[in-house]
Amino acid sequence: MRRFVFVLLTMFELGFTQDKPIIFLAGLEGEINTLKQQIIKQGGTPQDFYPNKTYIDSRFPNASEEKKQKLLRKYDSADAKSGVFMGIDFGQGNLFNDYIDGYYNQTVTTIDDLKKQKTGVLKSPLNTQSNLLMFGGKAGYQSFFNPYFGARVYGDVMLSSGDIKDKKDGNKIGSLIYMLGTLNLDLLLDVPLDKKYKYFVGGYFGIGVGVMILLDNANKNKMKLLMQDGNYSSDHIFWDTLLQVDYTFNTGVSFTINRKNRIEVGAKIPWNFLRLGLESPATYHSMSGDSKTLESKDIQFKRSVIWNVSYVYVF
Repeated sequence: MRRFVFVLLTMFELGFTQDKPIIFLAGLEGEINTLKQQIIKQGGTPQDFYPNKTYIDSRFPNASEEKKQKLLRKYDSADAKSGVFMGIDFGQGNLFNDYIDGYYNQTVTTIDDLKKQKTGVLKSPLNTQSNLLMFGGKAGYQSFFNPYFGARVYGDVMLSSGDIKDKKDGNKIGSLIYMLGTLNLDLLLDVPLDKKYKYFVGGYFGIGVGVMILLDNANKNKMKLLMQDGNYSSDHIFWDTLLQVDYTFNTGVSFTINRKNRIEVGAKIPWNFLRLGLESPATYHSMSGDSKTLESKDIQFKRSVIWNVSYVYVF
């Protein structure tokens, strides 16, 4: 793997044209042969280094040659499945915003006057839902300790845009843009399907900590029916910007082809959210110049499980 990365970086730095990689690789092979000849001239015997074979010979000195060859195939397979990887993701999930005017003051505040205080802009409760198709990618590093067990650390990003619908009647009242970026740690399990250890079926389980961003836009004509005071309007429904931490469980099944190609079907399951205090709720303006800003804690945001299908290639 290190040699592969070295070759790629060297090709990039030298600004290779279409014929130069062949010249470079031929030169590299020639240099290796020159070093071998120098070893022979000094009375030595050049030997290729195979770390897995050295480990097996030392760990299983009394094993038959047939068993050693089988073990060698296993560990070579684990090495082939280890390395830097990149992939693409397709997903589906739902987002929910539930708004109750004055909810925070009624349930948390102990001051009687504040308990009665409301924004008085939107009719409430107002519950919305967005059904989203998502697209994204991932990149990271994975290492298999043997053909069966491994681990990986990686980052992934999911992007989407879609409609915001009133759950009461299903009418579209706006649109949104959603992004979720996560840093993940997964444990990997693979079960070989053939004796050459090229094809595997398996699964993964892990955790992720990420940041999500949501931007919404209002359909002002449709929003008129949801206003307590028709003199007020806004470009947004609930949020100018919602930024919060997203904690998730990752789980799924996988199928590996030729050790390098991995197809996964899985889920990102939310288990907690953390507001950072950086969210910006929507502000409604009247024709006379007055303004009212929603109380962010009156708005409860949730997301469903994100179901995803991924293709991953290990370099």
